Amino acid sequence: MFKKTSRTKNIRRKVETTDDEPTEVVIQKTITSSKKKVKSKKSLNALSFAQDDEEDDGEAFQIKKTKSSRALHVNLPELEVEEEQVKQHSSYDKDTLEKLRAGTPSLPASVRSSLADDDALLHEKFPSTMNAKVTTGGIPDASAIIAAKKKREQMRKGFNITESDDGFIPLDDNDNDDEDRTGSRLVREEDDIADDGEAEFEKYVGDKITLSKGNAKKQEKERREGVREMIEEAEDDDDQSEDMERWEEDMMKFGGAKSQSREFDPYSQPPNYRPAQVPEASALPTLTDVMRALDLSTTQVAESMQHYESNLQESLKTIENSAAVEDDLQKEIERGSKRYNYFQELAQYVNDLGEFLDAKFPSLEKLESQAHDIISTKTEIATSRRWQNNLDDLCLFTNVTADQLDEDMTEESEQVDEFGRVKELRNSASARQRRRLERQQRIKKQAGLSELEGEDAIKEQGLWTDDEMNEDYYEQKHDKLQQIQSNGIEDLMADVSSEFSSLSTVKDKFEAWKLDYYDDYKKAYGSLSLPGAFEFYIRSELVSWDPFSDPMDFDSMQWHKVLSEYGVSVEHEDPDVEMLNKVVEKSIIKKIKNMLDTLDAASSKQMRYAAQMMEQVSYYVDTDEKAYQDLAMDIVNTLEKQISRFVESIETAVPKSNLDAESTQAKHRFFWAHCKYLKTLLVWRRQIPKDQLDRLGNIVVDRIISPILKPESYPADLHLQNEALLLLSHLQK
Repeated sequence: MFKKTSRTKNIRRKVETTDDEPTEVVIQKTITSSKKKVKSKKSLNALSFAQDDEEDDGEAFQIKKTKSSRALHVNLPELEVEEEQVKQHSSYDKDTLEKLRAGTPSLPASVRSSLADDDALLHEKFPSTMNAKVTTGGIPDASAIIAAKKKREQMRKGFNITESDDGFIPLDDNDNDDEDRTGSRLVREEDDIADDGEAEFEKYVGDKITLSKGNAKKQEKERREGVREMIEEAEDDDDQSEDMERWEEDMMKFGGAKSQSREFDPYSQPPNYRPAQVPEASALPTLTDVMRALDLSTTQVAESMQHYESNLQESLKTIENSAAVEDDLQKEIERGSKRYNYFQELAQYVNDLGEFLDAKFPSLEKLESQAHDIISTKTEIATSRRWQNNLDDLCLFTNVTADQLDEDMTEESEQVDEFGRVKELRNSASARQRRRLERQQRIKKQAGLSELEGEDAIKEQGLWTDDEMNEDYYEQKHDKLQQIQSNGIEDLMADVSSEFSSLSTVKDKFEAWKLDYYDDYKKAYGSLSLPGAFEFYIRSELVSWDPFSDPMDFDSMQWHKVLSEYGVSVEHEDPDVEMLNKVVEKSIIKKIKNMLDTLDAASSKQMRYAAQMMEQVSYYVDTDEKAYQDLAMDIVNTLEKQISRFVESIETAVPKSNLDAESTQAKHRFFWAHCKYLKTLLVWRRQIPKDQLDRLGNIVVDRIISPILKPESYPADLHLQNEALLLLSHLQK
């Protein structure tokens, strides 16, 4: 309850602050009444303006306190920051301090007198509102600065604060600073005035006030009890952190509450005390246990050292292995680079070699054809001469049909040449007589044949090959073959560079493939592909070779000497046998096949040379391989062609009866001429398949010899037949 008195007015003070000058505080001078009396130590409400009943005779009125006024709006961190800024940026000189001292507000006497022991806790917790005063002779305290800042903040929010506002409600109606105000600020409840002073109280206290004395005391008591319970609960909370306690203490000081004073007892247990855990007492270990533990620790350390040493050794070995691997990788990189360069060069070289062979092979084939014609001349002359003599003998003891003879051989087809001379027919009596005389002259040149007489002479004449040529032929043959071998080949290689000039240079180019890159050489089957590159040089060396008249061992040839050294080194001591085998298969066998038409099946010497050559081929090419078998079949076909030349003539011929001596000799010569094939075939028993060799022997005996022999009419034929069967049995063994 507040009573209206007639005392001198208490001029309210006003604190002015501006945003532009945050460090200066302007406080107007406050005029307090000298007639204020100090109240007794009776506990009063901190917000009550009640005076002594004996001194106050005025009217009393009540101020109601709403719910919103009970809430304490505190923003301590912001205020602390602003207070710190004020401390940092404020500077005070002597004049400023005097002004501040003069304008510092002091707590009203009624408030100071009403502070009792039960309000100590409230004023201790909220000093900014309840204890705002300035010490004599000092600078404004923190509570005054915070109040000024709070006022400035309210002004920013749009509240209208008068200049004479000093933080308290005036008790008199006449205020010199508020001349425009009408009436007193303290009005009764029934007065219908909008402005009841609650807004100004809320600016500084933060709550509304009720001027009813009974209700105000009740509300104040409830508020104190609530604050005290909060303080006690906070103090009893052991789990509360120091920061939270400090914050609560600051809040309570800001709200004006003051904790109950406690007497300090140095022997009392401090708050939030927790006894420390004292470990249980343990017995001291004995010396034996300590030594045992030390021995165990020493053993563990020794084992650890051994383990570390073994790890160190393994690490050193790993480092050495890594260094070795690095060296190997470096070498492999260098080798890979060299390998790449080598194969790039080799690929280019092979392309150039292929173009070179495509350009030179046709010329080489022409030289081979010329040499072949020269060598085959002797064989053609010998076989045609022998065939004509055998035909003359056949005509003496048989009647040969005309269709087996050429038209120009019959007597009816005689013709006259341009000089009026009659052409000599090939099968005429005069032609036969002339060929007989020529044969006798050739026999006389053979010392062995001329000394024989009787049946032995006839036998030798039939077995005689009759392939001798005059000396001029041999000289011309040798000169022409030598010219082809030397001049022809030299002209062929005249425009060739040194890289392709000889077999040895080409071999050296490919030799690094086997020596340095043997794995690649094996994977690419170099032994099978290289003979194609060497074939041209081998055929150039053998362009004039007569394999059936001038035999040579393969290992004595130049190409064999060069290629046998291919790839021979410390790592590969043996020659590349597989490559030599393929060279014989692709080059030598091909050369033999081209020269088979120069083989004379009636010549024992040529047949023996041919069999020896096939024996050499079998050293390089297996007899089960297709190349060897094809060569054997070509030889069989060549022999069969020469042996069966008179088969059709004998099948159509009619034997004569009552043969004279000359006809009998002719038959015997014909028999021994064909019986010689059985002797020459004996040398092929190891090279030609047995079934093919038996077939050739049966052709000679069954289709040539047996039809001309008549043992029942001529006893001498029985002896000839036995000779033929004996030779056939030797052949078929």
